[in-house]
Amino acid sequence: MPAQLVDEGLRLFVRVQPKASRAGFDGGREGADGRVRLVAKVRAAPDKGAANTELCALTAKVLGVPKSSVSVIAGSTQREKTLLVRTDESKQLLDVVSTMLQDPRP
Repeated sequence: MPAQLVDEGLRLFVRVQPKASRAGFDGGREGADGRVRLVAKVRAAPDKGAANTELCALTAKVLGVPKSSVSVIAGSTQREKTLLVRTDESKQLLDVVSTMLQDPRP
């Protein structure tokens, strides 16, 4: 599962494809470490944090939370990132993430 419940909210494990032709989530993929990660495509280049900013905004939009509640907590300069979604509705968002694995969203 590309998500984990934590005290602060929900931790998401994501693999980012920068400079994509369209932004959105594209299901899941197993990484070299064996962990399944959500595949996120962003239009921005990985320059000065632009791809991270777009990734956080895209994640917030899909999950229906404020942009300010999503942040990159690990892997800020790598393709494989860990996001933290600060929310009290973590369990409901876990269901949304499960759906995203089977039904990619823009």
